[in-house]
Amino acid sequence: MNPNMGRSSILAVVGGYLIYLAYEMLKNLIDNIPTTMPRWLQITVIVLFTGIGIALLVFAWLVWKKGRVDQDQNPVELDAEENSDKSKEGGPKD
Repeated sequence: MNPNMGRSSILAVVGGYLIYLAYEMLKNLIDNIPTTMPRWLQITVIVLFTGIGIALLVFAWLVWKKGRVDQDQNPVELDAEENSDKSKEGGPKD
């Protein structure tokens, strides 16, 4: 497995979570749920979380796309690396 695929998955989850947090904070702000945070700070955090979350999702997509291109360009090298790793393990003898 290409390391870019795992990295892009983690980035996508973090970006999605930040957008979810911004949504929850916005929902609480609209419903006038009392908090200890000033209103201007709530709006600032909502904007920051949304912006960073979207940026992370875009970056995760770019990393995923780069990983797919690298994998498509060198499929033989990846298969050779997997086979050499299996042969080094020794495996069971028949």
